[in-house]
Order: sequence, then structure tokens, then C-alpha cells
Amino acid sequence: MSLKRKYNQQPNIITRSTDDMTLIEKRIMYLVISTLDTGFNIQPDLFKNMEFKISFDQLKETNYSRIKSSVKKLQFRTLTLTDNDEKEDFFQIIPFPSVRIQGSVVTLKMMADVIPYFLELRKGFTKYELAAALALTSVYAQKLYELLSRWKDKKEWFVSLDELQNLLNAKNYRYPDFKINCLEKGLNEINEKTDLIATFEVEKTGKAVSSIRFFIKIKATIERQEAKESFDSDISELNAMQPSEVAVLVRQLLHNYTFSKQQSDLIMSTPSLFNKFIDIDRKFANGILSARNQTAYIASFLFGKNKK
Repeated sequence: MSLKRKYNQQPNIITRSTDDMTLIEKRIMYLVISTLDTGFNIQPDLFKNMEFKISFDQLKETNYSRIKSSVKKLQFRTLTLTDNDEKEDFFQIIPFPSVRIQGSVVTLKMMADVIPYFLELRKGFTKYELAAALALTSVYAQKLYELLSRWKDKKEWFVSLDELQNLLNAKNYRYPDFKINCLEKGLNEINEKTDLIATFEVEKTGKAVSSIRFFIKIKATIERQEAKESFDSDISELNAMQPSEVAVLVRQLLHNYTFSKQQSDLIMSTPSLFNKFIDIDRKFANGILSARNQTAYIASFLFGKNKK
């Protein structure tokens, strides 16, 4: 089965579900979700049973025994679904009642009455990078990544310790062990391998930890901000230099490109082109802009018929 998209859109009712799936089982779930056409106002009575085929390569696992063990367990796994954040009512589903392995391919069947729970986005959904989710090697990191992805637009997630341990299927941990084995190890892997950077702080009732507050940042946003700050610093340094010093620097920078002598001379002698060249060059240098052919890109701005 081929991956249909870079991101999974997972209904929040699935994100908030609890289970005791293994690492491989979760990867199977991610790959199945990646093939589904999610949407809004799904009509449950329109669906039929669906079959999915997943290769061992997609699971990033070559050990047949481990895959077989996970697939056998998956047939009986239940997901406990909570309708929303406020209600405590729940119900359970078995996503894959039929599973088999043939050669190096896992085949799974999802029943028609279960499919809508994986498709309906009307009550909210969690968007996460499929490749990042598949790269994680801890079940705690996997589930934390889903949960943090749900709240990344808010930049914070506040959750009681009891609820968090329930969501992570880690209710039997004492807090010191939960902190080390679930939170710290999970976040370290998320911060290293995914598009998110997350930290946390605890809140206590008396001396006991009662709640966790996560702080969530998107790496691309951090990188853009750092690039902007570096660019602004470059421009400030240039503004502080003498005009003759700037001219010498720009002449040196022009050697990084393949402009003709006539184009280089025109840049050096025309203030508007000179300033625009500095702006674009520094944006390239700091990662704000990228182009396969940087000379052609700059030339299109400075000398093109439709100068911008």
C-alpha cells in the first residue's frame, strides 16, 4: 500500500482513545489512517468493510516473529473512545477483527460500522506528520506526539496527571518513574525526530503532582524566527558600516553568483538594485529564501521584465 499524504488527519475521538497497543501495532494504525479519505459529516450507512495491505518495509521492522506477535494481538485490541473532553461516557471498538500475514505483507480488515470513527472530522481532528510518527520507537512517544499535535496550534496543553497516565496507558507508574520513562524519554524522542519541540512543567496539590502543563512549539516556526533574527542582525551590521565598506562587501558577495560583468556593474552603480541585491542575498544566507539557481532567481527580480 502506498502512502497517500504527508500528514495524517486523525479524528480527535481516536486521538483521545486509550489502548494498550505495541509500537508495531501503532505503526499499522498510522499507515491505515494515511490511506483513508477523511472528511466532514460522514454518513455511516454508506460504508462497506475495507481491506488494507501493509508491507514489512513500511513498518520499519524486519523481524517476522515480532510482526507476527503484534498482528496476532491486534486482532483482539480494543480502542476505548471518549466522545469529547468533558464527557466520561465511553464505548469500545475492535478496529481489525481479521488479520493475516502472507509473505512480507500484513492484510487487515476493518468493519463497516467502525470505519466512520476514523473518518469523521466534524468534531475536530489532529494533524501530524506521518513520517515523524512512524520514526518514533516508543509507544509513549507515539501517543504523546498525537496528543501534542492536537494542541500545537494552542501552544499549550494542560492536563491532569490522572488523565495523562490514562491516555498513555501508564496508570501503574509512580510519578517519579512516569516522569523518567514516559514524559522525559518520550519528549526527548519527539523533540529529536518530529516537527515539534515540547517541554513541560508540573503543578502540585500539596506535595503531590496533580497536573502537567506542556509547552509546544513547531520547529519550522522556530527556524523561521531564528532566520528572521539572523537576517535582521546582518542588516543592522550593514547599516552600521560605512558606504565604502558596504560596497567592498557587496563586490565580494557578487563573486558567489554568475552574473555577467555588465549585470554586476549595474548592481553596483544602481542604488535600488544594490539594496535589493543585499536584501535577497542575506535572505539566502540565512535560510529565509531558497532556490536551485540563486543567480537566476535574483536576476529575475533585478533585471526581469516584471521586476518585483
